[in-house]
Amino acid sequence: MVRPANIGFVDADRVLHDRIVASTDRIIKMMTAKAKAAAISSVDVPSLVFHLALGIPAVETDNPEAAERITNAIAFKRRMIDAAGGALTAEKVRTLLGHKTIQAVYKAVKDRRLLMVEDNGTKLFPVFQFDGNAILPGIAKVLSAAPSTTGWALLQFLVSGDEGLDGMSPITLLKGSDAEVERVVRFARTLED
Repeated sequence: MVRPANIGFVDADRVLHDRIVASTDRIIKMMTAKAKAAAISSVDVPSLVFHLALGIPAVETDNPEAAERITNAIAFKRRMIDAAGGALTAEKVRTLLGHKTIQAVYKAVKDRRLLMVEDNGTKLFPVFQFDGNAILPGIAKVLSAAPSTTGWALLQFLVSGDEGLDGMSPITLLKGSDAEVERVVRFARTLED
């Protein structure tokens, strides 16, 4: 049996090791808190790898700069969703609010009574806006105050705040008094400028 000459021998173990180590920080930054918790609770290596893979969004491009931008955008969105208490699917929102159809959930979005963000075709509903089985009353006021602002821009404002709110979180203020809700609404109006 004739074997082809092995030109340019590559130590596959070393290459794989180096790539995994180099990617570790990026992988951790992309993962949600829930995915991290699942990975931490893994009892063996296959379970760990499985949970890591579930927590990493897919980025397909041959352009390293584009891949980096996409990866950073994904990580940023994940951090916002985490800061908002996570997110629910339309079906879970339908069940939570007691609606008969998912269309009722989307009507609430269209009527600016419910905040929705879309991530790669998936419609997500940040958890902070729910109080038990109801939508926080201040959400509709904030959404109405900034009718042309995208869901992601509104979510960024709500989780990050504004200097004029004296370090108070808009999410916390929305759960407070009418005066606190009005402060958030006033600042939400500036998002349209």
